[in-house]
Amino acid sequence: MQAKAETFAEEAIRAVGRHDVAGARIAVAQAYDLDHALGALVDAVHLACAEIEEEGEVSISTWNGLADAVPSATLVAVVESSRG
Repeated sequence: MQAKAETFAEEAIRAVGRHDVAGARIAVAQAYDLDHALGALVDAVHLACAEIEEEGEVSISTWNGLADAVPSATLVAVVESSRG
């Protein structure tokens, strides 16, 4: 994964943790533009954003899915540190 794509992916995950739906969607789109292998991450971030909009929080199962969708241990650590 390109360093810039990873930076955008990190920002998307942190934005989910802050419940910043717009920021998460923008950052994950930027990451995907740079690395099309991040499709699973895009889906997981969009699911998390939908939960935030509908229920005001991200479920444990969605956080777990987000952790499963990231391609590196570095990003798994970002997921774990961003959980609410």
